[in-house]
Amino acid sequence: MLIPASSLVFLAGLIISGTIFYRGKPFDVEAAVISDLESPDENPHGYGAAAAGTAVAGVLLVPAAIMFYQRLRKDGPALALAGAALFAMGLGAAIAIGVLAPFTRGYSPLHIQLAFATFIGICGGASAWLFAARAARVLVVFQSAVFLFLGYLYFTPDFFSNDRLLTSLGFWEWMLCADCAVALWFLAGAVASLEKTTEASTAVS
Repeated sequence: MLIPASSLVFLAGLIISGTIFYRGKPFDVEAAVISDLESPDENPHGYGAAAAGTAVAGVLLVPAAIMFYQRLRKDGPALALAGAALFAMGLGAAIAIGVLAPFTRGYSPLHIQLAFATFIGICGGASAWLFAARAARVLVVFQSAVFLFLGYLYFTPDFFSNDRLLTSLGFWEWMLCADCAVALWFLAGAVASLEKTTEASTAVS
């Protein structure tokens, strides 16, 4: 329940913020940059809803992260620990983005670093935990590819030329947020399946 609750809180904050941001002007999907929705410079009247949603969403995932680590450390202690470290970094950065939003001006180095830390931490943590949970190979490969893509973006800042949808910052921010939510949903299923398999093996023994 924590994963869908976190996703809904995050999305609700962005919708409220976006409604205020686009009030009186036409909607432009390429301009729907999450960073702008949470910026007091770009969205002075609506950034608070998005910032609060981001911070609360991160807090709601803390218990879920603890449960994932506790349930996976017996089957893959190294991967479980690596996933926990990365995920903690991601959640900490997400909460910091929300809390520091009123004091962050423009695309400051602090905001950019926190945004990358959020995505890299959550995607990387999910990748490690999916592997530890023996999830379907296609899920592990896909999430690992997302993690590597984030590393590529970090060292290729000119990727976001914004000359078309696939090179726009807003598009990739939304896609990465969706990936984080979906990856955690599949992770919860993989962990539940692993527990059932372990229980069945114990019963047979």
